Amino acid sequence: MQLVVGLGNPGSRYAATRHNIGFRCLEMLARRLRLDFTAARPQYRAAVGDGPAGPVTLLQPWTYMNRSGDALLAWARETGRRVGAAPDPPDPLTPEPAAATTAAAEGAAAAAAPAPAVVPIVVCDDLHLALGSVRIRGRGSDGGQKGLASVTQAIGGQSFPRVRLGVGRPDAAVPPIDWADYVLADFAAEELAAAAELAQYGADALLTVLAEGWPTAAVRYNRRGRPELPG
Repeated sequence: MQLVVGLGNPGSRYAATRHNIGFRCLEMLARRLRLDFTAARPQYRAAVGDGPAGPVTLLQPWTYMNRSGDALLAWARETGRRVGAAPDPPDPLTPEPAAATTAAAEGAAAAAAPAPAVVPIVVCDDLHLALGSVRIRGRGSDGGQKGLASVTQAIGGQSFPRVRLGVGRPDAAVPPIDWADYVLADFAAEELAAAAELAQYGADALLTVLAEGWPTAAVRYNRRGRPELPG
């Protein structure tokens, strides 16, 4: 089962803001997959169905951006799933443990092992990227994005695919203390077409992540803001 988490804030007040491009992208993906957000809970709403590689859940946290991880954990509790980060790559300088030598030992180890964790694929805004930019990675820091930070804390690691959508850098005259106001503002009129295109492009990228994995999607969809796009 695959899980895609779009970050944003609930309610009409925030629907057109820069911070909600993750919500918009996820809603576009739901339309592509012909899924409806019918599973609503106090902390999230979800669309469940078939994706290009099997069962998929699209999740919108309703806990507000800074507590996105709470919604993810609520979903895990209510569905009986376990969520977590992907295993880190092995250290080439550390020898691997010896393999089990008997079928009985292998069977006991398999029985004791917990069910594999569902590793979320997260799509969110990034104010450090020019409008129209897309950056897909398999792990990394939150870069100051509070929703990503909350998800990282909730699942206990930084190794999960993320699709970061550039919503335009604040003007140099805007101090960092005012960046929250910037991302909670609507796109400017001259940016609306670029934002709509970005949500569609991000949905295409997510489809590729689901079908072929994030490395293939990164090669195909990573881009800087195009010259014809504002920002």
